[in-house]
Amino acid sequence: MAASWLLKRWCSTAATETTKGTRWQRLINSRAGVWCRSILSDYKEACREAVLGARERPLKASVSLGLLGGMYACYYTNPDDVSFETSLLETSNRLALLSPWIRSGTSDGHVQTLVKLRNEGRLRYASLGIASLTYYTEYDSESSLYEACCSAISVPWVELPKRVLDVGFTGRWWVLDHKMMDFDINEEEFKHLQPALVATVPPSPQITERNERLHQESWKAVVMEDESDELDGIQKAMDTPVKGIESNTINKAHTS
Repeated sequence: MAASWLLKRWCSTAATETTKGTRWQRLINSRAGVWCRSILSDYKEACREAVLGARERPLKASVSLGLLGGMYACYYTNPDDVSFETSLLETSNRLALLSPWIRSGTSDGHVQTLVKLRNEGRLRYASLGIASLTYYTEYDSESSLYEACCSAISVPWVELPKRVLDVGFTGRWWVLDHKMMDFDINEEEFKHLQPALVATVPPSPQITERNERLHQESWKAVVMEDESDELDGIQKAMDTPVKGIESNTINKAHTS
């Protein structure tokens, strides 16, 4: 009896120790497990409070979600340095296709300055997360001059706003696009004109529609009308006075 009781007691103790001593339970009851459980509990409580707050104040929740979505969209469409160089080369090629007498002096001067700084290796790019900046420095990044390598005499960050050349936001470089707005108009040709002649008024929709209609009609084939009917009418008109003159002559002859 005693031996059987001891055997049952040993089996039950071994089963209890085996159940309590599993790896998963030991991991959960460890310090790392307790810390992870507390973190998950905090996040669960925060999500629950956010859902309850959104139900109580839907306008505030909508504004917050809109701001977060807008920031993510700005971050996703934030242009990089490669896009700036691509835009610069494209605009430079577009200007090169125009004659110097036609291209805008403002656009050409800005693009030529950027191209010169790029060739000298003085252009720099800085990403701010939702926007980007392009600025210039005094020396090339690979220059081994003492003035370029010494940080004690380098240009301070306070002067960065003066050196900014362009701002990238929502996939565009705004300064470059603004400078290239009227790149095919030379302002020097019109600076001697009066302000009333320089300012142009866009045409009305009626004038635009009429010009388009005339342009489409100018491409139509010319239709030649049959001239035989017109010739017959002219011949009859000429024959009628002649017949009247002949009849008067005959009547005068009989009378005499």
